[in-house]
Amino acid sequence: MDVSDTHAVHTATNERTSGCQTFELFFAESWLWAFKLASFLVHDQTIGEEIAQEAMTTMYRTWGTAERPEAYLRTALVNGAKNWHRRSAVRQNKLPLLAESASVDFSFNELSDAVSRLPFRQRAVIVLRYHGGLSEAEIAESLGCRPGTVKSLASRALEQLSKEITR
Repeated sequence: MDVSDTHAVHTATNERTSGCQTFELFFAESWLWAFKLASFLVHDQTIGEEIAQEAMTTMYRTWGTAERPEAYLRTALVNGAKNWHRRSAVRQNKLPLLAESASVDFSFNELSDAVSRLPFRQRAVIVLRYHGGLSEAEIAESLGCRPGTVKSLASRALEQLSKEITR
């Protein structure tokens, strides 16, 4: 193998392409969305950034193997948030976020605080549907459940939010 062959192998490895899209392009297009989604799922910007960073790191290591990188990323974010909730103590009365990010307006307010108090799967359904704009099938895929389960989780979540907000 001569120097030009070594350079070609090194370049191909660094590009890590999936179809025509490089990981770097995917990262640039997906980072803000992934960061916001994870932050809304855990109701914390710092933890959301860590979860998004870990999901992107995992994607980089396996780049080119997922048929649908967006779905893979979404599922990794949901699983990361679920694992964080599982490891952390349940906080009943969480203070609203006071610090604002200079580049992203999360607009945490009474509604987002109420959403943060929902059980994780109900919260994930609400965030994925109304923030992420996903269909029931996409949410079901991300949560590893059936579309009917998504419907019932959404119904229970909206009922609980309605009770909390109208108090």
